[in-house]
Amino acid sequence: MDADAIIRIVYLIGISSFAVSGVLAAARAHLDFFGALLVGLLCAVGGGTLRETLLGNTPVYWMHDPVILATVLSVAIAAFVLVRFVIIPRWLLELTDIAGLAIVSVIGAKAAIAADATPLAVFILAVLTGVTGEIIRDLLVAQSPPTLLVREIYAAASFAGAVMYWVLHVAGIGDLTATVVAVLTIATIRVLAIWRGWHLPKARLRVQPNSGIADEL
Repeated sequence: MDADAIIRIVYLIGISSFAVSGVLAAARAHLDFFGALLVGLLCAVGGGTLRETLLGNTPVYWMHDPVILATVLSVAIAAFVLVRFVIIPRWLLELTDIAGLAIVSVIGAKAAIAADATPLAVFILAVLTGVTGEIIRDLLVAQSPPTLLVREIYAAASFAGAVMYWVLHVAGIGDLTATVVAVLTIATIRVLAIWRGWHLPKARLRVQPNSGIADEL
């Protein structure tokens, strides 16, 4: 099996993880079968769809690759059936989210590099690929604010993994090795962030009282 085939399998694992994450979130929100499938599908391909649209690659990849849709929907259906009969441990929720973020973010960086995006654009597109599906998921299940905006280091882990992939790519490291190292970088940061409770500084707005305009607002 060549490197491209392995990376494709890894990608399918990543979007499948996000599909499961979406279905689990839908189950917590008590959505019906089709609602859960929709959340799982959008969580899985939402980030990649946004990336490909920004890069001008339309129609987007999953519209002409039946394996992707078949995989995502099959996994989502299996997850929907499973959660009706099995108590899902908390660690499985985190695991699917970590796997999805790590793999999909790196695939996003890889696609951006292939499109000759600038380094900063590569990093941004990788983050958008990794987190957009989760934002869509949380919006659909009425999770406000979206989980990634209030939880331990998340988008920053995606950014770090994208930087790692780009550095290894520029250094001439093999694509499979670069992918694995970058995925492990993101996963390790997320695991440590959850374990240690790491957070980035949060934005805080302090408005001076009795300032005229502020009072009117």
